[in-house]
Amino acid sequence: MSPSPDAPDSTDVVVVGGGIMGTSTAYFLSVETDRRVTLVEKDSVAAGSSGDSSAIIRHHYGGNRDLDPHVYAKMAWWSHQFYRSFTEETGEEITHEDAPLVRFGTEGTGLGDAVERGYEVLKELDVPASRYDGAELQRRYPMYAHVGEYDFAVSDDRAGYSDGTDVANGFARAARANGATVVTGVGVTGIREADGSVIGVDTDAGEIDCEDVVVAAGPWTERLAADVGVDLPLRTTRENVFILESESFREQYGDETPMVSLPGDKWYTRPAVGEKFLVATSVHTEDADPDAYEQEPDEPELLELVDWIDENMPVLDDADIVGKYSGIYTNTPDLGFVLDQIGPDGCFVACGFSGHGFKHAPAVGRIMSDLVTAGTTAFVDVDFFGADRFDSGDDGSRESATTADS
Repeated sequence: MSPSPDAPDSTDVVVVGGGIMGTSTAYFLSVETDRRVTLVEKDSVAAGSSGDSSAIIRHHYGGNRDLDPHVYAKMAWWSHQFYRSFTEETGEEITHEDAPLVRFGTEGTGLGDAVERGYEVLKELDVPASRYDGAELQRRYPMYAHVGEYDFAVSDDRAGYSDGTDVANGFARAARANGATVVTGVGVTGIREADGSVIGVDTDAGEIDCEDVVVAAGPWTERLAADVGVDLPLRTTRENVFILESESFREQYGDETPMVSLPGDKWYTRPAVGEKFLVATSVHTEDADPDAYEQEPDEPELLELVDWIDENMPVLDDADIVGKYSGIYTNTPDLGFVLDQIGPDGCFVACGFSGHGFKHAPAVGRIMSDLVTAGTTAFVDVDFFGADRFDSGDDGSRESATTADS
């Protein structure tokens, strides 16, 4: 992007955070309203989790005890159509590749039931999906060593993947083209309020007066929420991503390899741009300080990858590791999103995306724009994403809205 302008003294809406959620929100506010919009990012656009995202765009969700999985599946499908038409919608180009996402299942198990449930949801929403049984698994997915141990597989046929840095910067440029101000290198340090309403934000470059603030600052959202007296139970965890290259694997399987997370496994895989292959973790267990965490996998973590390949994808034994990095998730107790108004009037949060937010970013931006301007949205029942669901001391026992992958 071009050099950042100075922060204005006043605006109508401040969006805090230049990741995929903040830039999407700024974009939708800039195109759907006449509000003056200022996005403020303490680093650079996509500097945090968005830039590290594996950017998988799937629609298969296995369910949630308190509300059926139609909510997440619908949001993901709508968002994916937006990604597919991103250039037409925004004028910006992004990376986008098609790749089916496959879930394997065993009959009579909880994970198997979740895979089946997600398949039924896709069919109900008219999202293309296929189900394969028995010997068909070995024929379609021979690159996975233990595929014969599963009873069936469900393919989310129209899934795909993108690039978080591409998309966040695309949204930011498009927002700016529609009149928004995008300020980078300036951190928001607090939210000012008077008589129960937001009146502005404090930054390390001075004050900005505003009527509304949307905090989409990833793991830093918790601190700003606390500034207005709201305790958000967010937990930051560290995950690892490896990029592999294998000429023999590419020659043998080409474009046939789907995106996969094996049942109960912490690793997931997807093809990568440039005929490469991505293998990453999704475990939600290693606590991390977002301001000071190891940004590359260490030797024991590398050995874990080698062991996983030997056990599950020995066809990658000769692969070279051509890239590796670590990123962070910002998790809620139930791994579901928080999209809500909190504290004083005019204060909104979009947070807790728990490693599966990228695929929903266009929908989240639209929802947050609606919440700011109308206090509600016709897109989904936003009560499902309310921060108050944790007020009673919810310990996260609600069945996870997602399974392992980003």
